[in-house]
Amino acid sequence: MKLTLLVVASKTGLGYQTRSYYKHLKPHKTIIIDISNLNGMEQNYDWYPDAQIIKGIPKDDQLQGMLTDTDVLMTAETPYNMNLYQVARSMQVKTVCVENPEFYDHIKYPQYQLPDLMILPSTWLEQEITRHANAKGTKVIQLHHPVDREEIEFRLRENNKVMHIAGKPASHDRNGTWDFLQACPNGIVTTQVEEFANQIRKRYRDTRVISNIQDPKYLYLLGDILVMPRKYGGNCLPLNEALASGMPVIMPDITPNNNLLPPEWLVPAYISDSFTPRTKVDIWTTDHKALVERIQWIKSQDMKKLSQQASNIADTISWKTLLPKYMEALESL
Repeated sequence: MKLTLLVVASKTGLGYQTRSYYKHLKPHKTIIIDISNLNGMEQNYDWYPDAQIIKGIPKDDQLQGMLTDTDVLMTAETPYNMNLYQVARSMQVKTVCVENPEFYDHIKYPQYQLPDLMILPSTWLEQEITRHANAKGTKVIQLHHPVDREEIEFRLRENNKVMHIAGKPASHDRNGTWDFLQACPNGIVTTQVEEFANQIRKRYRDTRVISNIQDPKYLYLLGDILVMPRKYGGNCLPLNEALASGMPVIMPDITPNNNLLPPEWLVPAYISDSFTPRTKVDIWTTDHKALVERIQWIKSQDMKKLSQQASNIADTISWKTLLPKYMEALESL
């Protein structure tokens, strides 16, 4: 099977996601889609030493060239050019998209074709997307985004420092940073945005705020318990990586968190609002009192035991475990 992979070369969630696919799926051809002209992101071409580079959104007259010498084309989140799947079909090339469901475009743009296969990283919004995709003849499967245990150092935890990863602030405080700060104002917060770091420092003087940590290898050495009161989302890379590093993770008791984490690590939450980036998304707010109580309870437990438990969960979503399932899905086309 000749697999062509569309990748991103920026230090973003999508960039790390496609870099992981490149490393483990070993594509026949790799194409970097460089949209730094739109988002200003620094590009790391060295991540993909053998890749072709397309600057900007691929134009219609570039699509056939992208699809030559290809049996299956795989992308994540977007086809970049909505005509890609139609051109691929005309060339008898199968297509796969790993959807990040909040950016599912096809309900908004029903005139465009869908890929032959959609992979959803969790059960979040699975029913809505599957119903829509199946009606158009697209197969949908659910496969967790694998964590690379070779990249993240496991450390058996003995301390109980609490941390939160704000990352790059997304719409409606996706990672629940302000909820975390209300519950744990003396914890550790990391962010990639200095302006956001300064906002936190002004409001929460007892919080240790660390900005611009780019390498996950160091990120998970800062604390021992990760608290992510996430308000929505289906693919949480910090969750996967924290588990692999040996950190128990506290999250709201909603899908997809409650499909992976043990009940004693979960906190009640309620729908406080909704918005429609592409499809309707509910916004969940964690019960602050319950969050404080859960943090204190976790801190009182045997951290070595919790750390090993986290590692065991990470094994179930590792590349070693999931690679055969990804290859089976691709080869089935």
